[in-house]
Amino acid sequence: MFQKTGRNMYQEKQLDETAWDPQNSDITKSVMDERIKMCTSYLGWQHTVRLIKKMGIPFNKLKIAEVGCGTGTFSLTLGLLGASVTLIDFNQKVLERAKKIYSFYDCKTELIKASCLDTPPGELAGAFDLVVSGGLAEHFIGKDRVKCIEYHKHLLKDGGVAVIGVPNRFSPFYQWIRFFRKVTGTWEIDIEIPFSYIELRRLAKEIGSKNFYIIGNAPLRRDSADYFRGFISAVIDIFPDVFGRTIRKWKSDRIAYKKLSSCVQEDMEKYCIDKAEEVNNKINVKPPCLLTDRFSSGVILFSFK
Repeated sequence: MFQKTGRNMYQEKQLDETAWDPQNSDITKSVMDERIKMCTSYLGWQHTVRLIKKMGIPFNKLKIAEVGCGTGTFSLTLGLLGASVTLIDFNQKVLERAKKIYSFYDCKTELIKASCLDTPPGELAGAFDLVVSGGLAEHFIGKDRVKCIEYHKHLLKDGGVAVIGVPNRFSPFYQWIRFFRKVTGTWEIDIEIPFSYIELRRLAKEIGSKNFYIIGNAPLRRDSADYFRGFISAVIDIFPDVFGRTIRKWKSDRIAYKKLSSCVQEDMEKYCIDKAEEVNNKINVKPPCLLTDRFSSGVILFSFK
């Protein structure tokens, strides 16, 4: 029902890949430090680290591409472990901001301006061990959803893996925040159609994945906490802009103050190395959970070439 409604609503619209303008959304190193910590705490990142170890590729030999990169946080965490990172986005301003973010950590990256709806440039085809994206594929409709997913496969070496994170159509937390923002007029995304477990499986088969599976990105208890904070943010957005900006500036200043008051700047490279070792040394890994994999707000397709 939801997806049918979404398709009817957007069938005449084309996605403007340059619509998001990051020039007024500058991100500090303190904020990125927190994003890195958040990223490494999710099941998707932890599973990816175990998978890389299972593939037997040392991090300093690993080649990663992130499609529709945004801040490139996921790849940055692996770049800090030694991986070679390529960031791909259609929006030049996004790439420029990502370059600035990576410079915070002296982490090198190659920047490529390209669309995931086109055929990858020749030098990128079949060049990567790992191709990732998060918050990208849901912004396409119809056959473009297939093209976006297939683009990841085109970038992979034989034996490589695509890690594609998308919002879950059947997550009660995601649907609640979406409903609340639409009712209050604070939903500002033109096209965002979440995926169902079945659709992801169908698309993986359609592009000819050698093997694939889908996991939830966070336990439901974690989701409930994260989306409660998201609800508070949605409530703040109802108030006039001046009030909202004041609250967010206070929050940003609070993070910065905590960093400064500790008198110690964290070494995020060491942090990521420690987290990766912790993940790989963990003996008792919890088995897949049906509730998490079906109802987590974010689901991740692991697709092998």
